[in-house]
Amino acid sequence: MSEELHLPARRGGRREAAGGGNGTSRPALAHLFWWFMFAQGGVIAAILLPVHILFQGILGPLGLVRVASLHNPDIIGNPIVKLYLLVLIAVPFFHFAHRLRYLLVDFGVPAAKSVPAQIAFYGGAVLVGLVTIYVLLTTAPITFG
Repeated sequence: MSEELHLPARRGGRREAAGGGNGTSRPALAHLFWWFMFAQGGVIAAILLPVHILFQGILGPLGLVRVASLHNPDIIGNPIVKLYLLVLIAVPFFHFAHRLRYLLVDFGVPAAKSVPAQIAFYGGAVLVGLVTIYVLLTTAPITFG
């Protein structure tokens, strides 16, 4: 004898109809996007950022490897370098915003679940991304040579 267990609809993820499996479900796309940005920010913060610090901050000044310099406009003007710097700077902020918001949720702060809190946390990450884009586009002109 098997009984079906019907759980109430939850916020985020997939929402199933609580009343009896009529086959209608829809993904929470906004929640999926923020989880994707959280995951990518974590990967970049855990793997790419330490490697960047190792090469640019330790091995370069020791003279063991050649590193990019702000005084070389050919390197800083390269669009791939600009894209790399955008990803390196902006995406970990989405990870930070998501982690900080859920830390406050775990501590029991009821305001952390509200829409204004989501706008503040994720909006701050978007703002950092926009400022990064502005700085990257205004510091050195894009060159393809």
